[in-house]
Amino acid sequence: MGSKTIVEEEKIEETIKNISKDSFTVLDFIHVFKEMYPEDWKNLVERFGLFGSKRRYTVTTYLSNRLDIYSHKPQSILVLFARYKKAKFKDYRKTTKEERKVFGSPWIAVFKKRPRKENVK
Repeated sequence: MGSKTIVEEEKIEETIKNISKDSFTVLDFIHVFKEMYPEDWKNLVERFGLFGSKRRYTVTTYLSNRLDIYSHKPQSILVLFARYKKAKFKDYRKTTKEERKVFGSPWIAVFKKRPRKENVK
């Protein structure tokens, strides 16, 4: 018996579609997700906690991992995310001081939407 996904893929995809930018970070994703699915957001925070709550795996880690995994699916509306390899941060950028306060890391993943004509399933 498989376990139920905490956040359904349909909600991830709908959130991505509602992000106004063509490239975004997990923090941009969270901003839109919280507005669209406040109850799901509350449940995620209760389960994983926010940065600064003395947890190694937080809600930002969970959602960033989900976006990474989603980008590798054939039907994804995201460009394939290039994970960190051989000291190259191709799909990462340095965080701002404000981002680091809520994210923690000096680097943050940048996800990119596929061009619109490729978004059609």
